[in-house]
Amino acid sequence: MKLGNKIIVSFVCISILIGTVGLVSHWYSNSIQNQLLTNNIETTKFVQVTADIERGLYQSLVFLTAIKEADTNLENETTLDEPTIGMLSKSFKEQINELSGLINQVKEFRGNPNPTQTSENIQDIQRLDESLVFYISLSSDWLKLLDEDVDEANALFTTSISPYFRNRVIPDISHLRNHAVIQQNIENDLLTDQLEQANYMIVIVSVICVFISILIAFYIYRSIANPLMKLNISAQKLGEGDLDERTEITNKDEIGQLAISFNTMASNLKKRTIARDYLDNIIETIRETLIVTDPEGIIVGINKAGLEMLHYTKHEIVGMPVARFFDLEKMRDKYVENSKKGNVFEFCLFTKRNKRIPVLFSEAELINGNGEIVGTVCVATDITERKEADEQVIKSLKEKDVLLSEIHHRVKNNLAVISGILQLQVYETKNEEVEKALTESQSRIQSISLVHEMLYHSDTLSFIDYRTYVHDLVQAITSMHINDDKNITVNSKVDEISLDINQAIPCSLLLNEIIVNSFKHAFKGKKEGEISIFMTEKGGILNLVVEDNGVGVESIHGAKPQSLGTTLIHTLTSQLRGEYNLGHGSNGVGTRIEVTFPKA
Repeated sequence: MKLGNKIIVSFVCISILIGTVGLVSHWYSNSIQNQLLTNNIETTKFVQVTADIERGLYQSLVFLTAIKEADTNLENETTLDEPTIGMLSKSFKEQINELSGLINQVKEFRGNPNPTQTSENIQDIQRLDESLVFYISLSSDWLKLLDEDVDEANALFTTSISPYFRNRVIPDISHLRNHAVIQQNIENDLLTDQLEQANYMIVIVSVICVFISILIAFYIYRSIANPLMKLNISAQKLGEGDLDERTEITNKDEIGQLAISFNTMASNLKKRTIARDYLDNIIETIRETLIVTDPEGIIVGINKAGLEMLHYTKHEIVGMPVARFFDLEKMRDKYVENSKKGNVFEFCLFTKRNKRIPVLFSEAELINGNGEIVGTVCVATDITERKEADEQVIKSLKEKDVLLSEIHHRVKNNLAVISGILQLQVYETKNEEVEKALTESQSRIQSISLVHEMLYHSDTLSFIDYRTYVHDLVQAITSMHINDDKNITVNSKVDEISLDINQAIPCSLLLNEIIVNSFKHAFKGKKEGEISIFMTEKGGILNLVVEDNGVGVESIHGAKPQSLGTTLIHTLTSQLRGEYNLGHGSNGVGTRIEVTFPKA
């Protein structure tokens, strides 16, 4: 049964019970009180009737006495006349008739007694009836005798009627009246006792009703209050953290459904709490600092790593503004630029002792399921050791850069010494072929020396600006092959290309050989000429083109290497993992060499 139906049925039962007891008790009390009132009325009326009978008998006796006196006066020649006597006789007869009516009323009152009346009461009525009948009969005989013999009638009146009236009739009436009053009092006492018993029964029934009401209340308590108390106790235990608490309520009403919902809620809460505890354990075990704030920037949560990094206890730091730990004085612009975008950037936090700690920092808004911003989450990774390691690496790199720079400088100087020795050999030799070979070697050494010199001056010590290098190399080669009889111009157009040392040296030797060969062989029999150098980069492929407007080559395809220069070109191209093409220049004039190789 549903809880509402239980309450309604319980109150209806109590109301019907109380109403029934009230109606029955009211009806029973009223019936007894009405019986008492009826008895009192009947008794009063009976007393009045018997008093009227007694008064009528006295009047009849008075009338008889008056008739007797009238007859006596007539004999003594008094003034009482016959009409007066006749009137008295008539009045007596009317009185007798009235007495007969009153006696019938007495019979009506007491002729059909109810069960509470006794047989003695009936006998009193019968005796009074007989006395009255005899009195009336005796009076009638006396009246007749009065017409015949006055003296005898007077004697009869004195000896019979008057004594019988006083000694029998009047006592019977008084006895009947007194007995009726006594009987009525007895009946009233009985009715009063019944009324008291009724009141007693009403009290008992009321007590029974109260007991039944208590039982109903106890039933309602068992059905409502007791389960609610169990639910309350279970809710308190659940609130204290006992997630295994379940309530055992088997009611089939709304409270039973509430108990089922409560147990389901407790089970789901346990699952979620276990998941949350698992997540909290994960958050506590990660080494990155995690700070959670409310929308006003007040810290509401921080993990163990954050407490260790900032040297605070959880009780101390919760409630503090998170901006208290930010190095906004020096890094405000960086914070404003990156924090709103959710970027990870280098930042600094202050510890409890105002120690500045470098961190990798990120900040993001915390949004609930309704899309409302409920705070922020700050993640910081202490990079102090990494910064120290970076500084150590930078310091070490600087030392290595100095050493490499010194090495390149020393290599360049050593190559300059070798070039100077070769120059001395050129000055001492008288053989033109030897002189040419020494000069070519000197040119190759200078091309290598120029690479080391540029690396020495480079910031990276690994890459050189090849456009600048080509410009310097062309100037060096041109200065070595200056000829007053010939006017040879060298033009270069090189993209902004950077090469490391592994490609710069072979590419430089290759370019040196091609340019030197052009100076040596391209302009035989010509007073002037032009050498053009092009170098481009596209898609990671380098393209080197050296073109002159000289006499050209006799055989383009299938030529076998015949000199050291040609051998070097083949070898250096292979070292660069590239390929070269030899052909005529623009408009079929001169020679064009194109070398293609991938950039490292």
